[in-house]
Amino acid sequence: MLSPFFTQNEESLGFLSQLAEFMAPETLLSWEFWAILSVVLLVAEVITAGFLVGAFVPGTALATLLAALGLGMEAQLWGFVGGTLVGLFFLRPIWVKKAQAGGEPSNVDALVGQKATVTEAITVGGIGRVRIRSEEWRAHSETPLDAGALVRVTCVEGNSVTVESAQ
Repeated sequence: MLSPFFTQNEESLGFLSQLAEFMAPETLLSWEFWAILSVVLLVAEVITAGFLVGAFVPGTALATLLAALGLGMEAQLWGFVGGTLVGLFFLRPIWVKKAQAGGEPSNVDALVGQKATVTEAITVGGIGRVRIRSEEWRAHSETPLDAGALVRVTCVEGNSVTVESAQ
C-alpha cells in the first residue's frame, strides 16, 4: 500500500495549479506584485537596519511604475535592475553617512577632551595616574607632569590614557 504522501488527490493538484498560476509571469510582473515587494523590503529594512535591503526599494518602485504604465516584463526587469543599482551605489552611501554622522561619544571615547588632575607624577616615557571625574586611570605623557597638575585627555588606549598639560 502506498503512503498517503505519495498519492495525488484533488487537493494537492489544486494547490499545485494555484501555485503555478501565481508563478505565471503576468502575475509576478504586475504592479501589485512590485508594490507588495516594496513594502516587504521596507519592513525587512526596518527589522535589519543595515541599509542594504532598503537599497532594492528604488528598483521595485521603478518597476511598479513601469508595470502600472503597461510596459512589459523586460522593461520592468530593467527598471528593477537600474533602480536597484541607483539605490546601492548612490542612495545607500548617503543613508549610511547620515546614520553614522553626529552622535555623542560614549564609554571611553567620551573621555577624550576631558580635564583631569594628576594624582601620581608622570615622567616622560613613564606611567603615572590621573583622576578623571571620579575614576583613577593610568596615564602617559610626552612631557613630565607633577601631581596636582591640570591635564586634558588626548587618547584612550586600553586601560590607560594619554594626557597633555591643560595650562
